[in-house]
Amino acid sequence: MKNRTDFGLNRRTFLSTSGLGLLGASMSGVLCNVPSKEETEQASNTFQKDGWKAIMESAKKYPKLDAHNHVWSGSNAAQVDESCEALGITKAACSIPGGKTVAEIRANNDIIIQAMKSHPKRIMGQCYINPLYKKEALDEIDRCVDNGMVMLGELYDAVKINDPLYYPIVERCIKHKIPLMLHGVTTLGNWRPGYLPTNPPNSSVPEDFVEIANRYPEAMIICGHIGGGGNWEYMCRILKKAPTLFLDTSGSVSDEGMIDMAVKYLGADRLLFATDMNYETGVGKIIWADLSEADRKKIFFENFNNLLRKAGNHVA
Repeated sequence: MKNRTDFGLNRRTFLSTSGLGLLGASMSGVLCNVPSKEETEQASNTFQKDGWKAIMESAKKYPKLDAHNHVWSGSNAAQVDESCEALGITKAACSIPGGKTVAEIRANNDIIIQAMKSHPKRIMGQCYINPLYKKEALDEIDRCVDNGMVMLGELYDAVKINDPLYYPIVERCIKHKIPLMLHGVTTLGNWRPGYLPTNPPNSSVPEDFVEIANRYPEAMIICGHIGGGGNWEYMCRILKKAPTLFLDTSGSVSDEGMIDMAVKYLGADRLLFATDMNYETGVGKIIWADLSEADRKKIFFENFNNLLRKAGNHVA
């Protein structure tokens, strides 16, 4: 154990009261112990009186960059700013992942550009594109970069990330020296051996990320949210096969041991702190993982900042 006891609360109390434990327990009956009613009530009292303040203060001492967040309509940009301020998140990379037409995609990216202008000290832009639009997608990347966006994201399941349609997209990101982040899934089921039928057929699974990363080792490709649901241990074991891949730590699932396992398989240098709008959960995962202080600082801030540095978009 390295640094879990420096925050004024024991691990079980924190997990029981912050939402991390209750959510994690409801979604995983394997790794997260479910507290008894008495323990929950006792922890809740502690949380209300002392716990929240202790968590906030301990969280704020670490600079943070959020590699995966969202501004859905422009109206919640102020809420993103406020939430980041409360948890000591210096900046958040935000996107609106959607749009059925080129015009809709462009309009959504314009909302992000406006949010960047309205909250320049907090919000960084992620450019959303659809590879099916080919030329228009490349043009939109150029336009978004010209308007100050720092990466592509959160791209979804129009096509798999290892589809040849992604080749020019990845190459354009390499040209601009910006990262690319795509929604990854690992749920067990039947779309392919080992994956659930609830995922669309074009969902990108760990093997797809490995294939494209090994094809373009110079690219900065990020697999989105280890905590997005599914077999995160399997994700880590497969992503290990591509040493240049990164994994963000976001998602509402907060199973105990998740971050520890990711560090074991991938190393702390390949993990990027992210919330996907699950702010307390996102921060709590890193605070309560069994990490050295050096690794915690890497995951919270340094790793993503080093990626941004390649295009001069880093935080000084």
